[in-house]
Amino acid sequence: MKDELLTAAAAELDRAGFMPLPGESAERFFERFRQSEEAFAQFETALAEEGGVSVFDEFQVRAADRIPPEIVSEAAERTRALYGFENRRVPGFFLSGKVGALWGGCMIGDPDNGFAVMLLRSAFRKCSKWYVYERSELLAHELCHAMRQSLCDIHLEEFFAYQTGKSFLRRHFGNCFIRERDAVLFILPTFILLGATLFRELGHTYFPLWPFWVLTGIYPLFLLLRNFFSVRRVRKAEQKLLLFGVGQVKAVLFRCTFSELKTIGKMKTKEAFQEFLEEKARSELRWGIIKLRFFNREEEYL
Repeated sequence: MKDELLTAAAAELDRAGFMPLPGESAERFFERFRQSEEAFAQFETALAEEGGVSVFDEFQVRAADRIPPEIVSEAAERTRALYGFENRRVPGFFLSGKVGALWGGCMIGDPDNGFAVMLLRSAFRKCSKWYVYERSELLAHELCHAMRQSLCDIHLEEFFAYQTGKSFLRRHFGNCFIRERDAVLFILPTFILLGATLFRELGHTYFPLWPFWVLTGIYPLFLLLRNFFSVRRVRKAEQKLLLFGVGQVKAVLFRCTFSELKTIGKMKTKEAFQEFLEEKARSELRWGIIKLRFFNREEEYL
């Protein structure tokens, strides 16, 4: 009975956007939640007393720039429908300082205690859309990061976050760029090719350019292949869950690690998945929550 009550309480936190770490016990989970609440309380106290706070020594946020609840709630419908959670904890702020020309927003957080802050370009204060970004989509995207940061699993982090958007390209190819170096290595060979071309033309020196063209295509090809195989792992697991009669498939996949998706994708029968689910729910709080929230009604899992 005690375990059932703990799982039920943890499920409510999951619904609010706070998910257990892989392998985390209920005791450790609630201790981490307590630490998280303390971190949020300290943040709010400092914000109220000083009017501004430095977040992770990177960004300065001000109380006057807090994103209103009605704007934050724009993302709730998307995250609720896709993944079964809505933000009730993570504060958001418009960033009024110098930002990149194409920067729309981001989430910064600490996976150890779940503390996180959303940051949006100040242009979204009055506009629901700026350049190629839609405010509610961007908020939902960052809230997915805030929720999944507990998994510490970057392979499909961008994939799940980009599913909140409408753009075909972002939903299918957004996961190509999962590390900071990906964008640099994607564009750097292009500049090398440009430099080699200018040197050959202006220096009146002949040398073949095809090696530079090959270099330019290698990393984009790598990114596409990596994305293809990562997304295929999700799709295989998704197909199996649909075959097994699971109702809220996307919500279940969202809470899985990369290795768990591989395991599910290889399952042959519904019975094998049922055994997997029962075993994981007994041994791990995260799967206890998944079972309680998405498999607790007979009509959801036939």
